Amino acid sequence: MDLRFLNIIENNIKLTNTQPVVIAFSGGMDSVCLLNLLTKLENPIIIAHFNHGIRENADRDEQFARMYAQQLGVDFVSEKSDVKVFAKENHLSLEEAGRKKRYDFLFRIARDKGAHYIAVGHHADDQVETLFMHLMRGSGLTGLAGMKEIALIPEFDLDIKIIRPLLSFWRYEIEEYCAKNNLDYVVDETNFTNLYERNRIRHEILPFLNERYSGLNQRLLNLANVLQSEDELIQVRLSKMWKSICLQQHPRFIRLDLAELKNQPLGLQRRIIRFVAFSLRPELRDLSFKNIENLLNFMNKNKTGEIDLQDSLIALFTNQEVLFGSKSKDWIGLLFPQVLGQFKMEIGKCDYLEISENWLLQFELINDLRSIQIKTENDFTVFLNGDKISEFIILRGKKDGDKFQPLGMKKGSIKLSDFFINEKVMQAAREKWPLVINSDGRIIWVPGIRPGHEFRVTDSTKNFIKMSVMKKIG
Repeated sequence: MDLRFLNIIENNIKLTNTQPVVIAFSGGMDSVCLLNLLTKLENPIIIAHFNHGIRENADRDEQFARMYAQQLGVDFVSEKSDVKVFAKENHLSLEEAGRKKRYDFLFRIARDKGAHYIAVGHHADDQVETLFMHLMRGSGLTGLAGMKEIALIPEFDLDIKIIRPLLSFWRYEIEEYCAKNNLDYVVDETNFTNLYERNRIRHEILPFLNERYSGLNQRLLNLANVLQSEDELIQVRLSKMWKSICLQQHPRFIRLDLAELKNQPLGLQRRIIRFVAFSLRPELRDLSFKNIENLLNFMNKNKTGEIDLQDSLIALFTNQEVLFGSKSKDWIGLLFPQVLGQFKMEIGKCDYLEISENWLLQFELINDLRSIQIKTENDFTVFLNGDKISEFIILRGKKDGDKFQPLGMKKGSIKLSDFFINEKVMQAAREKWPLVINSDGRIIWVPGIRPGHEFRVTDSTKNFIKMSVMKKIG
């Protein structure tokens, strides 16, 4: 077992002997075996024990872990938490709450200690149980691939890796190793109950199936290994085409080229949606097949509009792209100019105005035609006829009944709502799109789209106003 373990450390995980390792140490057989094997290496070790505060013997296990660390003369850190209260407050199952609190503790300790690896004691039997759990939940390829020997969990950290050096060892091998080396460990009494889903699979379902299909566990382990390789192949394909399909990736939103997304095979479309969802919600545990299919069906109907994805995530479809972000749409202001409230300004008294957290409106009075170039290639900068603009202007968002006479419309006006539709302004951005309004209520300019016809520069214009809407820097 020692040689196999060393081979995994050196060739699979590629852990050098100078890198500190945090060991998730429960005091049970698996973690005791893992610790014993790791102490034969030269890596600095930090033993981390999390007390869930659930079981009757939880404090005993913590004391065992502390004494074990003292005997080895290695760093020891422990933390106790009321997982039941955390589960209730956050509407989580006891298992999920325990997982979140435990990993939060382990990654925090790793950061504090400057460790880039956290070693956990998952073994081959755990892998088979995980695959079976995911199968019954209807997981896709990634779920059926199970756990990896080395993995990132972005929900907790983007750099620190989880390593599972025992993942190819069976439980009976670990039992034999502990017995051969006279290693003491504690026994979690809840492992023998069927209160939890994993335990029912371990004690009832898998023994029943293995009795009828000899060698099933090994075949399931082989299946997990095969699926991991194929899952990695799909991920490589996704990575290569990501630049062509992703228009913009931000921690709060992701924009995809709709035509490129539609051009992908169905399997890759599903993988892209999952990738986007987990990128924006690293804490998301699963994304239902039904929700992905609903989104793809919506896309294939060539509709524009909004559809819920999962856990307050939405997808906004336009004719050219699909945007993913939170349902609150608080990220819209990062993409498009938005105005929060209503502002009144006196022309000439100030040169800029903050209209929202991310956007500014800038003014400049110009009297000398020779110093300016009227035409601009930026729709968010415009030159206007200052002779037609009142002393005070108002900046606000859209109101019911707003009408607009856009540049080029010599007579009459159009409902602003219809103008937005004609210009294909995203519906989610329309309500707070900034409007520059004259004192008599006429719209002077719709930034980024078009100025009002009456306020255009003509040959007889004597006073010019340059207005720009721009993103704040910093």
